[in-house]
Amino acid sequence: MTVTTEREQDWQTWHALREQDLDTDYGWLTVVAFDWLTADAEEIPGLPGRWWAADGLAHVRATGGLTLNGDVVEGTTSASVAEAGSLSWLLHGDRLVELVLRGGRYAIRQRDPRAPSRVGFRGVPTFEVDPAWVVTGHYSPYGEPVRFEVATARADLRQHVTAIGTVHLALGGSAYELVATAAGDGRLSLSFHDETNGKETALWRTVTTERVQGDRTVVVDFNRAINLPFAFTAFGTCPAPVVGNQLALRVTAGEKRVRAAYPGGG
Repeated sequence: MTVTTEREQDWQTWHALREQDLDTDYGWLTVVAFDWLTADAEEIPGLPGRWWAADGLAHVRATGGLTLNGDVVEGTTSASVAEAGSLSWLLHGDRLVELVLRGGRYAIRQRDPRAPSRVGFRGVPTFEVDPAWVVTGHYSPYGEPVRFEVATARADLRQHVTAIGTVHLALGGSAYELVATAAGDGRLSLSFHDETNGKETALWRTVTTERVQGDRTVVVDFNRAINLPFAFTAFGTCPAPVVGNQLALRVTAGEKRVRAAYPGGG
């Protein structure tokens, strides 16, 4: 008789919701294109109109084929978005035109509900749940947030992440210190490399901790380590871990590398 623990039941619920969140009309499985905007009004493959960036805004000039809030775009329309943010800007049929700002440059990302990566989605493979990968660490906050420049999933882009402290933990008999960013609600986000990367798992993964306690202890459940969007699409802009967030062991917990049918699987 197999006995399922409460932690395993919670993980199963979490994993099911995670897969449902991926498999939505405009989720990460639907990204099919990424194009930087320049100062010149240019065409973008798959979309009508001409597109460019100037004066801190993104612009498109079109005569049909695009809609904004249900209205057909006639002439020029413009928009902006914050650095590292995204805007669900326009529709071309049921294809979403998403505006992003990365490294001070505007880009257009297209999301198609009928993308092959979504149509072929059969779930995210994972390692077996193992309570040994649930560890308690200690959080050391910085006096004030610190910005780090990091590589990204794109060779032509570097970004900055804002860290708020470090988490000290022990794994496999060794001590590690991982730079942490805020995940909201008193939780932390730890982006990390480990020795499964590029083989069993994507090139890096991330895990959200449980809430930091009053004594600054924090539980890290690596069974909930997940793939970032670049593992599902070749058009992600995900920031890589801060240099030093490297675990010198195989973290055989959490999500594995997605099947080869998905572009950018690691």
